[in-house]
Amino acid sequence: MLPIQRRQALLDYLIRHGGGSIKEFSDQFGVSEMTIRRDLELLEQQGDVVRSHGGAMYADKLLKEPALRDKLAKNADVKEKLAAYAAERFISDGDVLIVEGGTTVSKMASYIKHSQLTLMTNGLDALQQLRAVAGRHTVLCCGGVLREPSGTFVGPVAESFFAQYHARTTFLSALGFTVDAGFTDPNLMDTQVKKVMIQSAARTVMLLDSSKFGSRSFATVARLDEVSVLVTDSGVPEYVRTACESANVELHVV
Repeated sequence: MLPIQRRQALLDYLIRHGGGSIKEFSDQFGVSEMTIRRDLELLEQQGDVVRSHGGAMYADKLLKEPALRDKLAKNADVKEKLAAYAAERFISDGDVLIVEGGTTVSKMASYIKHSQLTLMTNGLDALQQLRAVAGRHTVLCCGGVLREPSGTFVGPVAESFFAQYHARTTFLSALGFTVDAGFTDPNLMDTQVKKVMIQSAARTVMLLDSSKFGSRSFATVARLDEVSVLVTDSGVPEYVRTACESANVELHVV
């Protein structure tokens, strides 16, 4: 392995695990601790790691919640593809579905071609999108406290709403994913509602564009093995493919 390849492998290891000791890295990559120290020094100069006594940590900054207009604009084409695929592949006539209020999942509404669905959401944007199909389906929206940054209803009222129903599928997205932290979001109140959505459904389908892999936000929505299906694009890293296989999670690359 060339030095540049080893440093990239070391960085990938740190992204997956968050940190580790110099001895751990030395054993993992079969090189001396002095070599690892030099690699870490270069990675630190690039701003990728933070060295500590006897080890190092990945220098990721916790992702903060972007403005709604920024979320709508980022990777819009990819999100459309994921939404279209999920709507075609994971919905059947007569289903009871939970559609969370995130920008990716909300896009599914325009691709629903089925009949007699029951659709539940906590998002204003999702509700507006679902309005177009309300004549053919039953659409329900929870109450609760409205969070302006996300356009979602949160809090105990929202949580109790979803807890009283039984859905076939919950469709979710998140702001980031690492193997150790799972799927993460910036706001604890949104996260708590999503956890109840997961508990209320027989399966959970996670829609996540590949730009979010390797990033981590404040609170965990779900561990990888708590979802049934992960739908993403062709930029998915190999370590995510491996993790899905180990966790027995269906991986669909669109």
